[in-house]
Amino acid sequence: MSIPQFGRKATLIVSRPQAAGNNPSAFVPAANLDLSQFHFTFKTAQQDVESPNNCAIRIYNLSKETVQTLSKGEYSQVVLQAGYEKAYGVIFAGTIKQFRVGRESATTTFLDLLAADGDIAYNNSIVNKTLAAGSSPADRVGVAVDAMKPNGVVPGSLMPFTGGILPRGKVLFGMARATIRQEAESQGATWNINNGQINIVPLKGYLPGEPVELSASTGMVGIPEQTNEGLLVKCLLNPRIVVGGLVKIDNKSINQIIQANPSAAPIPYNQYAGLQLLATITNDGLYRVFVAEHTGDVRGRDWYTNLVCLAVDTSTKKVVAQ
Repeated sequence: MSIPQFGRKATLIVSRPQAAGNNPSAFVPAANLDLSQFHFTFKTAQQDVESPNNCAIRIYNLSKETVQTLSKGEYSQVVLQAGYEKAYGVIFAGTIKQFRVGRESATTTFLDLLAADGDIAYNNSIVNKTLAAGSSPADRVGVAVDAMKPNGVVPGSLMPFTGGILPRGKVLFGMARATIRQEAESQGATWNINNGQINIVPLKGYLPGEPVELSASTGMVGIPEQTNEGLLVKCLLNPRIVVGGLVKIDNKSINQIIQANPSAAPIPYNQYAGLQLLATITNDGLYRVFVAEHTGDVRGRDWYTNLVCLAVDTSTKKVVAQ
């Protein structure tokens, strides 16, 4: 489905801390400070790894009073929405970790907001519970996710778990992230926190939902490149593109590398060894997003999403890892 991409739209809302147990993106309206009318730039970094996502926002020419109010830490949460009038949504929600005040010229001042998504839950959530015999991976993940809820993280898309039924009781004690990591690895999956939600997705799978079609007529910028790091794609800023989701690309528009002797490249893709050669190009053009970076300037030219993707085989519904 092609959505018209004109009429840029962006909102930047900062908020006071919420009561424990609330999602960071669920703000009390009376506690909000709307900075949307100011000139600001942003860059988000979202990857399919468990480390918290981050965002850097620069706001220009705020009053001294507003800068003082913000830098005191009274407002500590931020929600950034961006896109176009008919393709608009949240691209980052998290906690402000650091402020930076500076000047670009004699007449232009700025305030930088450096924010992280889910880092409080990631760093502070502790599991302390005993499960009876017969617990499943879903039970153990559920305990860990419940431990993160008071720190502002809630369940998102959790893959179906198989096997792993324990014949004896299980004591869970330690960091909640360690429990989720262990269970995800045992299922051949990866996990991440995206806008206050935990997603667990198979390494060779993807999130449910329709793929986002990318072409010259739907916002793709330049020409996708086949590389040893994956398929690199650039498009107009699109909040519908998420890590773990699918995009569909016309393979005719991809710059491909053809080796003189394909049989000389037997090494499969390996995220640990780093010895992979070239990302696979599929016939149907479906690709899973592993990295999504949004950059924008509400009064400038930047308004893009940069992607790193791997191919998906629709016959097996798995990521092609070679």
